[in-house]
Amino acid sequence: MTKTNQKPRIFSGIQPSGNLHIGNYLGAITQWVEMQAEYNCIFCVVDYHAITVPQKPEVLRAKIMETAKIYLAAGIDPKRSIIFQQSDISAHTELCWIFNTITQNGDLTKMTQFKDKAGVDFNSLEKGLSDSWNEKIFNSGLIKKIEKEKDISLALNSAHEVIWDFVQSFKLQFNKVGVGLFDYPVLMAADILLYNTDVVPVGDDQTQHVELARDIAKRFNNRFGEIFKVPEVKIKKEGARIMGLDNPEKKMSKSAASDANYVALTDEPDKAAKKIMRAVTDTGKDILYDKENKPGITNLISIYSNLTETPVRDIEKKYKRKGYGDFKKDLAEIVKKFLADFQKKYNAISDKDVRRILNEGADQARPIAEETLRKVKEKIGIK
Repeated sequence: MTKTNQKPRIFSGIQPSGNLHIGNYLGAITQWVEMQAEYNCIFCVVDYHAITVPQKPEVLRAKIMETAKIYLAAGIDPKRSIIFQQSDISAHTELCWIFNTITQNGDLTKMTQFKDKAGVDFNSLEKGLSDSWNEKIFNSGLIKKIEKEKDISLALNSAHEVIWDFVQSFKLQFNKVGVGLFDYPVLMAADILLYNTDVVPVGDDQTQHVELARDIAKRFNNRFGEIFKVPEVKIKKEGARIMGLDNPEKKMSKSAASDANYVALTDEPDKAAKKIMRAVTDTGKDILYDKENKPGITNLISIYSNLTETPVRDIEKKYKRKGYGDFKKDLAEIVKKFLADFQKKYNAISDKDVRRILNEGADQARPIAEETLRKVKEKIGIK
């Protein structure tokens, strides 16, 4: 990658966990490939983020290599971009610890992904208590007994019991959550800010994390002096948000419980075709792009459009007098061909080449990260 040009810098990465799928490819990786022409790009395999939930060591090692191979097979060019493994550069975790000292618990408890993964929402305590109260007092008929007997003692004891049970249940759930899952947005901020990043390309469900990075940068700069750029958010282009095949109301997920949710980039092409044929559609038979009323077929149209670079309107016209079956058969063949071509590139990349590229990328990224960390240590007084 050219180091002397004046292009703005982007940073992004993917966790080496679960199964990278066509949603990741269309929603993120293809856009990274396009951005290489306009930006100095740093792409990371963020392995420390992956271990916020339990991982089998041998599986994690394989997934690190798989993720890097997918980057390369998709067209991320190590001659134009830096590609490296997060854990190869210790400055990430050092800066994360420093950022922990200026990050507030409230910054992290409001993170939507933490609330979803941990099942703990500090900002909905009032609603949770209200729901518990309604279930145990009103719905049980106890309130009628209290009103009839005018028993203040019973009312107070009942209220105490409801509150106590709710608080204990909440504490039990929160205490089961790993600290890493709670704190990983701070590590993400360190990932971004270490490299004087100008732009962070994310989906609209990830903007919270970049906003936290921006807040931490401003907080540090205000307290200790200007060090960090405040990065801008670049929302991925419209149309690249791919939803689950089994539930088009939610994004396709590489950690979904059922593999019917996604088409993995490493799926056998015939298996992927069967997943397309079984994908959830909607009532009716018209092939129309309508997110609100026809989310199932809309999702499949989006996959078709993105894989073939065909405008949505042209797809609608092509299938105007055809049904879901015809459309799905054609899309299944498109997906099969895409995977066959992609996997041919993927399988041509050796583990040895991947390790060399990751090591060389780390050698390029490390001086940038260490220089930022050196300045930070001077500013806070430990150097």
